[in-house]
Amino acid sequence: MSYKLSRRKFGQLALAGTVVSGLSYLTNRALAETPSLNIVGIGSTPIITTDQTTIPEVNTTELDSTAPDSVSTDIKPVGLVLQSLITGKAQVLADKSTPLLELNEIVSGFTSLSDGTLVVAITPITTSRRQATPTRITFLGTPVKTLIVSGLKQNQQLGSLLGTNDGRLIGLVGKKNGTPPIRLVDIDLQTGEISSISKVKFPNDERVSNLAECPDGKLYTSLVGLNGDTTLVQLDSNQKKPIRLGQLKVNGQAWNNGLQSLVCSATGQLLAFGAMRYETPNAVYSVDKNSGNMTRLQDFDTTQITRARG
Repeated sequence: MSYKLSRRKFGQLALAGTVVSGLSYLTNRALAETPSLNIVGIGSTPIITTDQTTIPEVNTTELDSTAPDSVSTDIKPVGLVLQSLITGKAQVLADKSTPLLELNEIVSGFTSLSDGTLVVAITPITTSRRQATPTRITFLGTPVKTLIVSGLKQNQQLGSLLGTNDGRLIGLVGKKNGTPPIRLVDIDLQTGEISSISKVKFPNDERVSNLAECPDGKLYTSLVGLNGDTTLVQLDSNQKKPIRLGQLKVNGQAWNNGLQSLVCSATGQLLAFGAMRYETPNAVYSVDKNSGNMTRLQDFDTTQITRARG
């Protein structure tokens, strides 16, 4: 099966209000043997200008001004970088557009909705007593739409976004340092309000990160121990505890650094993204759901990934 990014689709990415630099199609033999692999990565980078003039302040939100949950923020020059990793292609495109991050913020979640819209969760990391910019979700469509997230406590963070097969947006909420307690939440696509949706109780001695849903509707996440050991689990609404499937490992060596992302391809192949402790760069791995064995597919120099749709 072959893949291509149409002019229309590239135009949507280029106009999505991000800095789209190095929109790259990367491939190798391992990727070529993995059908339906079509993922997008996101990272952030300072915007470097060639003069000393002040960068104009930009309103990143183009929502109806009557919407009570819209946010209009003057953004400092920190850009988002989108990269596309698609089997069977090797081409580089570039464009530049509007930054969406402030200097004291991080991308805490990244996913694609069922209609193909990319969604980013942006979280402040300031430690000062000054009121930080609220946590928000930004839809990278045309136009860009941004919603303030409501329902979070001051010390909580929204992360690990997932656009579900049935069109919802869900995520994980925990403390800003990533520690428990963790809960699975639904995010209202119109208001940004979060609400708990699952009675699954996550362990209090392990971190929980990343959400993936396969075409069969099964939901997966990962549990991370104190030493970075990472266990693949399945979430079942009929079970009070996550179903442990297996500890992740590469070439017989236990994975020791958690994951940056976990996604499922259109054919049901589970893909992990990250790097072992003290190693770079991040890479995409195929995951055997039963054994936890991971097979390296491709290095990918980005921060988080999601499956491209639409």
